[in-house]
Amino acid sequence: MLVLTFQIGRERLALDVGRILEVVPRVRLQQPAGAPSWLAGLFVYRGQALPVLDLHRLMGAGECPALLSSRIVIVPHHWRGKERLLGLLAAQVADVRELDPAELAPTHVTEPGGPDLGAMVVDGEGLLRLLDLDRLLPQPARQALARVEEGEP
Repeated sequence: MLVLTFQIGRERLALDVGRILEVVPRVRLQQPAGAPSWLAGLFVYRGQALPVLDLHRLMGAGECPALLSSRIVIVPHHWRGKERLLGLLAAQVADVRELDPAELAPTHVTEPGGPDLGAMVVDGEGLLRLLDLDRLLPQPARQALARVEEGEP
């Protein structure tokens, strides 16, 4: 499996490139009033307002650092039977590598009701988390994101 690797705080993560639509530079984001703290903001992407999650804030690792390697990873996500686009703000986005799915550990270490970073993988540099977009956001966060996408308070 080919993955894109990045950093969230001290945690190294990977995302299957098959789940990625595009990787764009970090741009100026507009923060909607009353939005959750983990929502970095919105920007216009191909004519639509695209919400961007700050994975650092979501994981309790502070704010995503303003580095040249910080990027917005655009992924499709499903909500209420519709496919929508979502941006993931991450740091040190630079490496694409091959991972052996057989190396996945069945461990999902996460706090109840918190974000799920996914299964752990052993690679040449230590442990890496394989981010599962379908499990990342806890239910309250999914509902808050839906309200932002639908323009509700």
